[in-house]
Amino acid sequence: MLYYKSFNEPGKKKLSVEPLIDPTSSITDTYIGKYTEIGRNNSIAESSINDYSYTCENCQIIYSEIGKFVNIASYVRLNPGQHPMQWISQHHFLYRKEMYGFGEDDNSFFEWRRNQKVIIGNDVWLGHNSLVMGGISVGDGAVVGSCSVVTKDVPPYSIVAGVPAKVIKYRFNGEIIEKMLEIKWWNWPHEIIMKRLNDFKDPEHFIKQYSKS
Repeated sequence: MLYYKSFNEPGKKKLSVEPLIDPTSSITDTYIGKYTEIGRNNSIAESSINDYSYTCENCQIIYSEIGKFVNIASYVRLNPGQHPMQWISQHHFLYRKEMYGFGEDDNSFFEWRRNQKVIIGNDVWLGHNSLVMGGISVGDGAVVGSCSVVTKDVPPYSIVAGVPAKVIKYRFNGEIIEKMLEIKWWNWPHEIIMKRLNDFKDPEHFIKQYSKS
């Protein structure tokens, strides 16, 4: 399902159930949820971007599933193009055959790419100019540092950085992380989140209030 509209109005931004999408962005075959914002000059294809997530300018996203409350800084790239390194030639004349008069395109290669989805969890922060390779999952609450290249799955609530990206530390201790993954606050209704906003600033209080265990 394709769900978005273009919006370009001066003044203070106000998000709503309809996505706020800059008209300079190109979006195809993509689901975009409520209270979302897509910045300038984005290219997004065959992906899903769930409620409350946003992108800044000049992002490239394809074959990706993005959770709720995801913060995507400028120049982020998810699932960059791949080439068949195992074939004799890596050049795309072998799968974009029609461009060169070599017959029909090799759709098996494109399907392979589609199956290497990037999965971004909820409440994730992807820093400026970071890149996440195909087939990689970034866990709930994680942070990817600016200019990092993510080649391995990122654990929930970890902070990773570097080329290739490695875990530097975790946002919280193991007990708090376990409770946060149990609470899954990102699935609360809009009205409940608004009611409980002040509780988000104190992790220990938050856990005591809303953990069932």
